[in-house]
Parts: sequence; structure tokens; C-alpha cells
Amino acid sequence: MTDEERQLLENTARSLLRVMEEHKEAVAGMEAALLEIYRAQFTTDHRKHETLARLKLTLKVLEAEGQGADFLREFIRKLEPWKS
Repeated sequence: MTDEERQLLENTARSLLRVMEEHKEAVAGMEAALLEIYRAQFTTDHRKHETLARLKLTLKVLEAEGQGADFLREFIRKLEPWKS
């Protein structure tokens, strides 16, 4: 491997790591915002159960399609203990 190729590879790796970190930070911020929005919807116990039921149904669809299920499963886990 030439010095030029090695430098290109190192620059690419650094750029990829930066993009991954920015993505991770963006997802954490969006999750925090979504959690607060859903928490605001939990005005009654009945409303909380309806909201969680809809999210769990969506989770089943995502699991069947093989996409996004991990995030939503964790999101639901964080919502469930909240009291209305």
C-alpha cells in the first residue's frame, strides 16, 4: 500500500467515524424528544394503554419487515414505566 493510499484510507475512516458519531447524537436527541412527546400523551391511564398498544402493533409490523424494530422495542421499554 502506498502512502497516498494509506492516507486516503485513514481520511475515509475518520470521516466515517465522524458521520457515525453525528448520527448517534442525532438519534439520541430525536429519541429524547419523542419520549417527551409520548409522555405528554399519557394524560390518562387509558390513553397510555392506547398509545402503547399502537406502538406495539407498529413494532410487530417492523419485526415482520425486518427493519427498525430494535429502536422501537427499546423506545417502548422506556415508555412503559411512565405513569400517567
